[in-house]
Amino acid sequence: MAQNPIPSPRPRRVFSTTRLEAFSDGVYAIAITLLILNVVEATGGSPLDAFLDAWPSYVGYVVSFLTIGVAWIGHAALTDDLDHVDSLFLRLNLLLLMVVVFLPFPTSLVTAAFGDRDAERVAVTVYGVTLLCIRLMGIALDRYSARQRLYARDRDESELVR
Repeated sequence: MAQNPIPSPRPRRVFSTTRLEAFSDGVYAIAITLLILNVVEATGGSPLDAFLDAWPSYVGYVVSFLTIGVAWIGHAALTDDLDHVDSLFLRLNLLLLMVVVFLPFPTSLVTAAFGDRDAERVAVTVYGVTLLCIRLMGIALDRYSARQRLYARDRDESELVR
């Protein structure tokens, strides 16, 4: 009596990184662009006074622009080292991009809450949690890539995204 052999697992589908990189770069660019929509001009007084009164918007713009820029640099470094990706990596990447695109919202909360202590606490907490999620998703992508051997070569410890 012949036994049924244990079926071998279906091989994972692998994808090139080209479309992943193009899509991710586009999403990062859109997220950075959305930040400018939160820069508001204060009303009242002279045009110079209105410009100067809107300084919280400018600070929020600069800080979040640089934050998204740093996240993009980390993402670019990670994806440059990839040989291929799988469907789970693509899904994890989408979660990262979702959080990055969310960052303009807490940025606007922080700048709008300026001067109201209770609102500032909530806004800064939402902003901080968003930054934490971006960082954690970057770490998750790096660790998943290493565990699944998605990198093109063994990376030196000094090259790892930290």
